[in-house]
Amino acid sequence: MADTMELEPGYRRLKARWELGYRDREDALHLLFLAWMHWADPSFVTGMEDEDEAEGLWRTIFGHFGGEQSIDAEFLYVAGLMAGIFPWVLGDEIEWASRAERMKVRSLDLRSEGFSPKFFEGRSDYGDYFAHHARASTGR
Repeated sequence: MADTMELEPGYRRLKARWELGYRDREDALHLLFLAWMHWADPSFVTGMEDEDEAEGLWRTIFGHFGGEQSIDAEFLYVAGLMAGIFPWVLGDEIEWASRAERMKVRSLDLRSEGFSPKFFEGRSDYGDYFAHHARASTGR
């Protein structure tokens, strides 16, 4: 495995499709993750270039899914995790930390079995990242 993830090419490809109006669910989830990775890890780890638009894109995709009121359990789980890790990047830290917790709870209301690592396997870097978090939370 390389020391640096190469997330930038995938981000550019998915962002270009988004800007053309494509709204494939899987692509949107992956793009949400890649936009977030602009501030989640340093560029020497992700291979991503600095981009001021990444936070705005994250918020746009968040809104596309319905935000906190979404009926998409997976979206709520991953967005809640992202918001919970770095709430201060998204605005008021207390507000976003609370939102993150509500999204996690809502995701389990919609999908009571939660999300196992297997659920995310085979879904590229997005899947690898959230499978890792699922393993950490379930101990599997």
